[in-house]
Amino acid sequence: MATLVIMQRALNRGTAGFVPRTLLELGAGDGSLMLRMARKQTDCWPAMEVTLLDRLNLVEPQTLEEIHKLGWTPRVVTLDIFHWLEGYNNSRTDIVIANLFMHHFSSKELARLLAGIAARSQVFLCCEPRRSILSLVGAHCIGLLGAGPVTRHDAVSSVHAGFRAQELSELWPNPQNWVLHEYSAGLFTHCFLAIWKGA
Repeated sequence: MATLVIMQRALNRGTAGFVPRTLLELGAGDGSLMLRMARKQTDCWPAMEVTLLDRLNLVEPQTLEEIHKLGWTPRVVTLDIFHWLEGYNNSRTDIVIANLFMHHFSSKELARLLAGIAARSQVFLCCEPRRSILSLVGAHCIGLLGAGPVTRHDAVSSVHAGFRAQELSELWPNPQNWVLHEYSAGLFTHCFLAIWKGA
């Protein structure tokens, strides 16, 4: 729930000058984040066309139906992110979001991915693990909450692969054409918000 609040605040800031009509989520998983966002944003953003992109189709028909009932038009695209970059529907999207997705890539892959996102979006927001001592301590303590060995390992690995300072801003292409915000949110989250100056 905290992630949704963080994303809402950032996206409201990023779309202050216009009403978005299209939204793409990278690494959308089961679509639960998009459904929660639709429940909160449908009054501000009516009639959105939303795309849930993931290399696996994990979205249940019921999730799509719930999004549709809220007035948004969802579609699932089952595609590897780099195949998407190679030309699948190269039209510009108003908003591209990613949650706990960008830290899975090498620096070279990340630079390529960010260049592709910049070429296809007006607003980009990602929320990722923050690479910090506090985050690492928190990751080591999730076993106390009953997390199993795989989750404990993934939590620690995610913090090591996370971001801090201006690492994503430094990789963003043509920064003179964008308003960039990179910041910490909550205890463990690192956010990057890019707003195209033409938006």
